[in-house]
Amino acid sequence: MQQTLYFIRHGEPLETGRLLGRTDMPASVSGNEQVYAQLQACDAISQVISSPLQRCQTVARAFCESTGLTLQVDPRLSEMDFGDWDGQSYEVLWQSTQSPGIGDFWQSPWQHTPPNGEPMSVFHMRLSDWWQQLITTPSPQNTAIVTHAGVIKQLLATWLGLPEGFDTHLSRLEIGYAKVIKVNVFYDDTGRAWPKVVF
Repeated sequence: MQQTLYFIRHGEPLETGRLLGRTDMPASVSGNEQVYAQLQACDAISQVISSPLQRCQTVARAFCESTGLTLQVDPRLSEMDFGDWDGQSYEVLWQSTQSPGIGDFWQSPWQHTPPNGEPMSVFHMRLSDWWQQLITTPSPQNTAIVTHAGVIKQLLATWLGLPEGFDTHLSRLEIGYAKVIKVNVFYDDTGRAWPKVVF
């Protein structure tokens, strides 16, 4: 059996240039329109799952209402919580002399946690938990998941079999607003899932 998953990053937020983790800033009108168009372009979507943050959930809900689908909202698909840094401008964060600084975090996120933020190990575990739950209940449905860049990057590490603690993918991959990552999941005769990222 094969399951097709479409991971879609939310659209451009109302304000750019800020570190948005749990900060619940909505997407712009044009950003939501881009994501809506991507959802329409996905092949035969029969299930939609979204982060609870409004820059994801608003457009996912609008799509479900227009197609008669039921939206599933899962808090595990929220972006990382950047603590005291969350919502601040990158300009302010890069000028800060606080330690650890944002540069320390980007270079070694497993070793440096944002002040009052979510440790990388916790972020990894909640996404691993979500992924394992998804693939232990195989479904032939094509599923769209509207979420965040950090979430998609960390899941990519899982799909590619990168070891826990590996972090190069976080700083060397860029997933633009409203971009889609397609993943085909093949289930063998034992029920084991084999994800394949499709470009």
